[in-house]
Amino acid sequence: MNEKEIINKIAEIANPLTSAGGGAAYLVGGYLRDKILRRVCHDIDIVVEGDALSLAKNVAKSLKIPPPVTYQRFGTAMIRMEKTTIEFATARKESYRKDSRKPKVSPATLSEDLLRRDFTINCLARRLGEKEIIDSFGGRADLRAKIIRTPTNPAKTFYDDPLRMLRAVRFATKLKFQIEPKTKKAIIENRERIGIVSTERIADEILLILDAKIPSRGIELLKEFKLLEIVLPKIAALRDVNDPQCKDLFAHTLIVLDNMARMKKDRTLRLAALFHDIGKPKTAKYISGKGWTFYGHQYLGAKMMKSVGFRLKLSASDTKKIGKIIAYHLHPHWLTRKNVTERAIFRFLREVGKEWKGLLLLATSDVTSKNRRKVEEARSRLLELENRIKEINRRRRAARFKLALDGHQIMEILGIKPGPEVGRVKSELEKAVVEERVKNSKRELKKYLKQKGSGLNI
Repeated sequence: MNEKEIINKIAEIANPLTSAGGGAAYLVGGYLRDKILRRVCHDIDIVVEGDALSLAKNVAKSLKIPPPVTYQRFGTAMIRMEKTTIEFATARKESYRKDSRKPKVSPATLSEDLLRRDFTINCLARRLGEKEIIDSFGGRADLRAKIIRTPTNPAKTFYDDPLRMLRAVRFATKLKFQIEPKTKKAIIENRERIGIVSTERIADEILLILDAKIPSRGIELLKEFKLLEIVLPKIAALRDVNDPQCKDLFAHTLIVLDNMARMKKDRTLRLAALFHDIGKPKTAKYISGKGWTFYGHQYLGAKMMKSVGFRLKLSASDTKKIGKIIAYHLHPHWLTRKNVTERAIFRFLREVGKEWKGLLLLATSDVTSKNRRKVEEARSRLLELENRIKEINRRRRAARFKLALDGHQIMEILGIKPGPEVGRVKSELEKAVVEERVKNSKRELKKYLKQKGSGLNI
C-alpha cells in the first residue's frame, strides 16, 4: 500500500468510530506540507479529538500488522508499514516547566492542538475522508512565500521547546526557505535554552541538517543564530585562526562539505568533510618565510573525533571510520606526486583498507582553490591515482587467488604443520608479490621462503 491508500484505509476505519462518538480524526502536518510542495513523504500524522490509541489498535488489526507501539503519557501510538511510519496522537494542549522541554499534556480541540505546533507550515490539517484543508495560521501562504514562521509568539515557542530552534534551521536548510525576522530574533534571544535539550535530540537535528542537498546553509544559519558554538563548538573554533594571511578555515570547510554533498549522500563522509580540519586551530603556527602551518592537524583531528562522535551519538564503527578518514585525508594528495612507487600506494591501501574510496572523495572535495586550472589539475591527478589503485587491487586479487605455491608446498618448504601459521605465510607471500619483492613463480617463491625462513614477517 502507498501512503494515499493507507490514509484512505484509516479514513474507512475512523469515520464509523467518529459517528459512534469516538471523536473526529485528522491528517495533519508534514504529509500535507510535502504534498503541497510535491515532495515525497513517508510519515503520516493522525490527530484524533478523542481516543487515538483505540484508533491505532483498530487500524493495526484491520491491516493485519503488529499492534502499535503506544506512549500512554502523551496519548500517542506508532505503526510502521515497510517504509511508512504512521503516528496517532490524541489532540492535546501542552504546558512546560522552565527547566524541561517535556510538557504536561491535557486533552484539547484540533484548533488548540494546531496552535501548540512549531511552524505554520506544519499546522495544516484535513479531516479524514474530506478534501478541504484547515489552515488556521496561513501555512499555505508561507509555503508559497518560502517562509519559516511560528503560529504563535516565537519567543514562547522556543522558550517552551528549544529544540524547535534547530528544527527551524533544519527546515530552512532542507526546503531552502527563509526564517521570518521575528522568528529569527527569538531564536537568537533564546539560544541558551538549547542547554536543556538532550544531546541525543540535538544530534538528531544536526545529522538531519547535514543530509540536506546544500548542508552548508544549515551550518551558516547556526552561526548566524549564535547556536554553532553551543551545538558544534569544534566547528565554531575554526574561526579562531583569523588572519588575512591564512585562508578562512570555516569558509573552506563549508565548501568542502558542499563538494562532498554533491558527490555522495553518505552521512559519514559528510561528517568527515565537516570535521576534517578540526585539528587546525590547535596546531596553527605562523613561521616567518613559510606562513601558516598546521603540522599534524590531521592526526590531532582524528583524536578529537572521538569526543565528537560521542557528542553526536554516532556508532563506534562510524566514529572509527570518520577518524581514520580524517587521519589520512592528506595522503591521497601526497600519493599524486611524481614518481610515487607502487609499493607506497600498496602500503597506503593496507593501512586504510576499504576506506580508500572515501578518502579519495574527501581529497577531491578538499580541492578548493579559486584558480580553476589548479583545481582541474589536482582532481585529474587524484583520478589518475584512483585508476592506479584499481589496477593494483585487480592484480592483488589475481595474486591472492593464483599464488604459485599452495598451502601444502608452503608447509613442506618451511617444515611446519597445518594451522593458522600457513595462512599468515601465504598472506605475506601475496603481499610480497603485489609489492613486486618477488615474482609469482614456484621457483622464486620457494627461494624467497628459504631465504627468509623463520625471519619471514608472519
